[in-house]
Amino acid sequence: MTNSAQSGLQFSEILKSSSQLSDMRADIGLLSVDDLLLEIGIHPLAAAYPADLSSETQQQLLAQTEGNPAEYFVSALAEKFITAAQKAGDKPLKVRLAGADSYQRQSLLGSELEAKEVNPLIGQRGVSRWANKAIRKAFELECEAIKRARIAEGMANIELVIPFVRTFSEAATAIDLLAEQGLCRGAQGLKVHLMAELPANALMAEKFLQYFDGLVIDIDQLAQFALGLDQTHPSLEYLHDDQNEAVLALIDHALKATNVAKKPCDMLSHYINKAPNLQLWLMEHGVSKVITQ
Repeated sequence: MTNSAQSGLQFSEILKSSSQLSDMRADIGLLSVDDLLLEIGIHPLAAAYPADLSSETQQQLLAQTEGNPAEYFVSALAEKFITAAQKAGDKPLKVRLAGADSYQRQSLLGSELEAKEVNPLIGQRGVSRWANKAIRKAFELECEAIKRARIAEGMANIELVIPFVRTFSEAATAIDLLAEQGLCRGAQGLKVHLMAELPANALMAEKFLQYFDGLVIDIDQLAQFALGLDQTHPSLEYLHDDQNEAVLALIDHALKATNVAKKPCDMLSHYINKAPNLQLWLMEHGVSKVITQ
């Protein structure tokens, strides 16, 4: 495995579990709410709408959450934010809000409340999920956890990263929904970044950046959607290529847009240690830091 000293890049880590904090040597590049939800073990919809569960699941949930699922969920998530923000110290803690596809939440208690999708990968995720009024309360609980950490506990180094933003309209919706929950971009120094994982985000980065304070480019996701493949499909694994010319062209366009806008651009790649040519390409294009796992 290539380390940062060998490659010339500086690596930070994705925080997916509280257990990582005890022996984490690198900086926290990104905190993944989706992964922390798996650690908590309760589906956000179950915490938000416990009365909609079957009686058996409801009893199990109430027993596990001391009779208050919403409070348990918010407190557990806020505690993880606070611990991570303290670990980050005077450096920003970028928190990627929940944006995973519904398939990834199937193991959580109360997952029966989430509608089954024919194609979760391009289904209701990210902003389209938050904007759904029928399940908005789950998003509100996530925001409450952020507010407790950032405002009530003074973790002002917490910044937000918004995943799966398909259009400019969704970009505006995300900012509006956060503001409705008391998380106004710019208020108390709050920065809100775009998780650039769709080709549209890269191609139209100039306009998307009007809504956000910077980009976090998920190279793996960008490759997945640019090349039209499912990373979890074993027979398609050979097609995954973060160094594909189309993918590099998208990254290059987004980088140029952030340079013009004078806004930061972080890189995220799970495969960077196995891609020496990509490492070289990134350094040649002025990238010095990469978030990995």
